[in-house]
Amino acid sequence: MSVENALHTIELIRCAGKAASAYRTAKHDVREAYEEHSATLAQLQHWTDQNRAMGGGDRASPVRCALLAADHEHHEAARKVRRAEARMRRASAALQAQRPALNRYPSERNRRRATTLLLDRLADHPVDLIRAADLIIIQTSAGKDSIVALHRTVAAAKAAGCLHKVRAMHCDLGAAEWPGVKELARRQAERYGIPFLVVTPDGGFLGMVDNRRRWPDAKRRLCTSKLKRDPTGPVITNWVAELGLDRQAIVVNVMGVRGAESPSRALKARLSLDPRTTSANRLVLTWNIIHELSEQEVWQEIASNSLEYHPIYDTGLPRLSCVYCVLAGPDWLILATRVCFALELTLPDTYAALERRIGHRFKQDFTLNGIIAAARMLDAIEGPLTWRRGDALRRHLGPAAADSYLAGLTR
Repeated sequence: MSVENALHTIELIRCAGKAASAYRTAKHDVREAYEEHSATLAQLQHWTDQNRAMGGGDRASPVRCALLAADHEHHEAARKVRRAEARMRRASAALQAQRPALNRYPSERNRRRATTLLLDRLADHPVDLIRAADLIIIQTSAGKDSIVALHRTVAAAKAAGCLHKVRAMHCDLGAAEWPGVKELARRQAERYGIPFLVVTPDGGFLGMVDNRRRWPDAKRRLCTSKLKRDPTGPVITNWVAELGLDRQAIVVNVMGVRGAESPSRALKARLSLDPRTTSANRLVLTWNIIHELSEQEVWQEIASNSLEYHPIYDTGLPRLSCVYCVLAGPDWLILATRVCFALELTLPDTYAALERRIGHRFKQDFTLNGIIAAARMLDAIEGPLTWRRGDALRRHLGPAAADSYLAGLTR
């Protein structure tokens, strides 16, 4: 099966599933509307009988008022029935239009399986996938995984002769990020000559926390949904509109997600359909292009290709996330605080003041004041934290790899 046919089949399956879901919802709404209509009819009959028993009653009597109210509710229920039936007729027509696909994939489970199988096959042919796509967007944090994802995507795009389709996007979280992240992301994109856009959510991370009066946590990762995912939707809409296509656009959204990072990420597919942003005018696929790589393999690719990485990795911090990540453990947060001290950043005091002001702990088991105190104690015992450029490579690949990398950067 060709890439174009696979993508077309995926869209047919998606539309069939959407039509089946809409029909089930409409059928449920009709049933509820009829139940409400029956209930209001019984109520109307009750107050009609009461009114007759009283010989018609005065217009201002409680029984008469209840009768008028019941009559109004009955008419409203009848209108709901008509509207629900109209929705079900439209859903039924859409369902019939998708009947060939539904006959082939009759159950939701079968549709899911078929889509997963097709997407997995597409992931095995990155060059063909890029040729078939109309737009390739790289979501970059400027971190080590994003750099390698960017490098691999550009390599595949060059092999396909489609570098003009590639764009990079960075979500700037404001003061919560380490210094130089946005500038590094721009340089990484400029290395390959691809367009680069910075999306700046209103208020950034700290503004969101201040407004909510609560920190995000593992169950409510609003820093991802509100500050990264939601702001990118309008950008994708605008970029698709700029293409001026008279058909559905194929959009590939590249992420630097690796399966080795966590159990939940290990379950993610290399290539998946994004139902949230997919619509009639765009089919959006999420491509975890480096999903199978280990951390050491990421660093090897950085070293082999002289990819510029952020110096914060040299301090021993494992990720270029927010300075204080809500998913980090105490050791990570203490190290981040010591790095802030060494760089003379005031962010620890800013975070601690925010924690006190909103009255909600950064982490359930400890406060940021406790983290800061522990960092100060370690600095007093061991002295201020120090590091050298290339220390991240020394830890992962050895001194020779680090020396070779640094020598390559100076050429």
